[in-house]
Amino acid sequence: MLGQGGVGHGARPWGAPRPDAPRHPAKEARIHRSVAHEHLERLVTLGYLTTERRHGFPGKPAKVYKLTAGPVQISHPMRRYDLLPDALATELLRLGDGATRAIKHAGLALGASLARGDARSIGAALEPLSELGGEYQVSSGGAVSCENCLFAEVCRRTPVICTFHAGALEGLLEHSTVKGSVEPLGHRGPNGCAYRVHPTDRSDRGSGRALTAPASRG
Repeated sequence: MLGQGGVGHGARPWGAPRPDAPRHPAKEARIHRSVAHEHLERLVTLGYLTTERRHGFPGKPAKVYKLTAGPVQISHPMRRYDLLPDALATELLRLGDGATRAIKHAGLALGASLARGDARSIGAALEPLSELGGEYQVSSGGAVSCENCLFAEVCRRTPVICTFHAGALEGLLEHSTVKGSVEPLGHRGPNGCAYRVHPTDRSDRGSGRALTAPASRG
């Protein structure tokens, strides 16, 4: 972080930096400040860093650089993979009846491709998505809380993607020893979402549960 050094106070030696003082990346990298500033501003332009002014130190308020919240794609030029599912889902919904079912079917296919047939619990069945970065907590009554949704950024803009996610979970369950249909319950927090598993057996599959996109929640 780019900022000013601290001055002595309390028991610290005079001139020693405060423990919470911002560190200048030029000093850390042993390069000139102007070179560091140029690279930092470039990272801001590319969307990797954000800036704010930090007060409470002598002199001009420090300009502090922080990593952008959420996932950061390390590529140059930046690739916007997140726009692809957003555009495809939005256009697919224009097809009307059957669009949401088709989106869930795509999720089912993904889940089926990742499934492990020996899983004997919901938590175990969801492990393939956990290994990709998802964080799932299974509670009583079939409640599933996802603290880190793999599709969070797209879901916020296009909520029907939650139906795709539900399909992926259901595909994992269907191809394990655990059977259940999955209902999307919408967003939870900045990066999470929630689902409910309704236990079924193979004879219940295709019984016609309505597939609807969940309402967006903050």
